[in-house]
Amino acid sequence: MKVLVSDVISQKGIDVLEENGAEVTYNTQLSYEELLEEIGKYDGIILRSMTPLNEEVLSHAKNLKVIARAGSGYDNIDVDAASKLGIIVLNTPGQNSISAAEQTMALMLAISRNTAQANQSLHQGVWDRKKYMGVELYEKTLGIIGLGRIGGLVSQRAKAFDMNIIASDPYIPASRGEKLGVELVELDELLERSDYITLHTPLTEETHHILSTEEFAKMKDGVRVVNVARGKNVDHKALYEAIKNGKVAAAGIDVHEEEPLAEDYLLLQLEENVIVAPHLGGTTVEAMDNVSIDAARQMLMVFEKGFAKTPLNIPTLEPEEMNQIRPYFNLAEKLGNFYAGLTDNRIEEVEVIYTGEITNYDLQPVTTTLLKGLLNPILDDNVNLVNARLLAEERGIKVSEIKNDDTNVYSSLITLKVKNSQGVRQLSGTVFNKSELRVVEIDGYEIDIVPKGILLVTSHTDQPGVVGKVGSLLGDNGVNIASLKLGRNKIGGKAIMVLNIDQEIDNDLKEELLEIDGMADVNVLTL
Repeated sequence: MKVLVSDVISQKGIDVLEENGAEVTYNTQLSYEELLEEIGKYDGIILRSMTPLNEEVLSHAKNLKVIARAGSGYDNIDVDAASKLGIIVLNTPGQNSISAAEQTMALMLAISRNTAQANQSLHQGVWDRKKYMGVELYEKTLGIIGLGRIGGLVSQRAKAFDMNIIASDPYIPASRGEKLGVELVELDELLERSDYITLHTPLTEETHHILSTEEFAKMKDGVRVVNVARGKNVDHKALYEAIKNGKVAAAGIDVHEEEPLAEDYLLLQLEENVIVAPHLGGTTVEAMDNVSIDAARQMLMVFEKGFAKTPLNIPTLEPEEMNQIRPYFNLAEKLGNFYAGLTDNRIEEVEVIYTGEITNYDLQPVTTTLLKGLLNPILDDNVNLVNARLLAEERGIKVSEIKNDDTNVYSSLITLKVKNSQGVRQLSGTVFNKSELRVVEIDGYEIDIVPKGILLVTSHTDQPGVVGKVGSLLGDNGVNIASLKLGRNKIGGKAIMVLNIDQEIDNDLKEELLEIDGMADVNVLTL
């Protein structure tokens, strides 16, 4: 077993490999051309974010069986190309959660007690206790935006300081808040009540600049802000202005909109009010040890048992079984993606109902794939076939799987029923001709659409003029309609419309569509 370690990892991970008989080559200085030449010699590779494993490189990896990412992100790995070549790709998510939570607490304390500024002052020979008088965390209200794994760890640690903790997370059910002893509130209420605000959300369209000018205006005067999540969650120019005008007393910022920092980065001008760090949230000796050891152990697991604990691509199945159910993996993920694009209401329960011939197979991997499709758009891009169920459980989402072999108009059907904070929504899909995916029902409305590309999904009253006005607005804004499908329950009742369109729709156009008489809801999905 020959393993290449092409990026810097902890020696402890290398030791695990060598103790189990692996022949390890540690070379973090390979040029791209050298990598093309060398990669074919190895059965496995452990890397971080610097080694480019694109389609060209992988085409030279004739013996490669496993790619182990010592960390979470995998933008440098072409997972699809690896899958086509039968190479298992894995990562090590969650191994730096404690480090990120502790960095949050460190920054919270630092911006409360002016520790870094006082240290710098003393090194310059100035003793000034009055200037660096701080404030206590005791009985202050901490608002946590994003109550996932790291947000939950921060809440537990903040309790030790006797802080009052509230949190905002549209994808977390009340049961998780109760378990953690955290009051769940809407974002606006959190902004208004909090003395400290800390962010722990992935970067999505909804969380980009989740704190900007409008949000800072809603906060208490003298609020303190910490960001150890994603740099673009906070509009740093708006934060700069909020500090300058006294709305924000201090900020601890570990992640930044642009990394490394530009010379004119505004927050660097506010050294009395802002503590900045070069993205150190997960950079601890323990975290580096953890990701390296986990990557090594999972690589050995693949060689010994043929599967990994946290794979990023579908594990190898028996060829005959895989040939039969392969299209349903794709369909399940599309159904999950589709639901995630329809609503941002808090998910409480997920029920997956299988009907027809597909019930003859073990469908747990299909259900897990559906959860991956459901959670990926609202969490982060490292949700995979193993941790999808764990992430659902962590968020208090109840998942059930039902098989129904009764005859149906379709030979096989997957139905997704989701109970959220506003009620129950339902989608059904099937596969035609062994490979053609279809969504055939949305919330009780019969429809026939291909879940692919950009979809505009509307809910409206079935009345004359709605369809025409939608078409006119799209045309006036240069948006071409590739196809249009309608579903309704009765004449003059409620109806849905799904349009496959060729161009993206901005928020302004979406608002115009919502103003059409009879229009109830408009969503844009990219599948």
